[in-house]
Amino acid sequence: MSPTSTLPNVEDLNPQKRLALIQVLGAITYGELKAYNGAMEQSKLVESEQDKKIYRKIAAEELRHHKGFSRRLEALGADIERAMAPYKDSLDSYHSSKVTDPIAGAVAGYLGEGIASDMLNWLKKVSDVETSQFIDTVIEDETEHEQIAIEKLKDLIASTPLGWLKAQIGVQQMLFRMIRASNPSSVKGPRSFGAFLKLGRSNDLVYALTTGMSKRVLSLDLGPRPLKLPKFAGKLPGLAFASPR
Repeated sequence: MSPTSTLPNVEDLNPQKRLALIQVLGAITYGELKAYNGAMEQSKLVESEQDKKIYRKIAAEELRHHKGFSRRLEALGADIERAMAPYKDSLDSYHSSKVTDPIAGAVAGYLGEGIASDMLNWLKKVSDVETSQFIDTVIEDETEHEQIAIEKLKDLIASTPLGWLKAQIGVQQMLFRMIRASNPSSVKGPRSFGAFLKLGRSNDLVYALTTGMSKRVLSLDLGPRPLKLPKFAGKLPGLAFASPR
């Protein structure tokens, strides 16, 4: 039995499920648009032609995702701009936060790709048949994007003094940016994202996001380790450092 065989067709969705799916797709659709804009910006910032090609390819794929999810919203009878609107403040706030350290930016890129993959793997199990089938093609791209992101991040960590410590800080900064962007005082903030919990299998979603984040952080090997001190520091008795947990 195929994974989509138990999912309903669009016309068979009840009103509550349809509304929740529209709301979730509104967030995903706008997120893909932000991902496209981010990849295009990155293609202009990198220096090598090879890197420019990589980010232009990622941008083209993110735009395909955005257009595909837009079509799914139309199939549900939704207005695309209206569906995306509740999430614009939060996502714009998150993406507008300035990240000046290259490693912190790479951490955010890698973990962001992971969050997107985890959410899509959940969404394909609780949406309609055609949306689920389209999500499979998106996940193929996102898996490649995540691999590119972690390879670039690991190269940066290895080639940068105290790169591992900067990566640890980058993780904390990303989490802070996410919390700040959710804006608890805003009616459009967390209430809008509540649709993710209404669509179905909410425990699976929460578990996927929390364990996925933890596994990706652990994969970076960011455990405590001694600093590489300048040579003269070895002459100072009892001097040792370790990274914070």
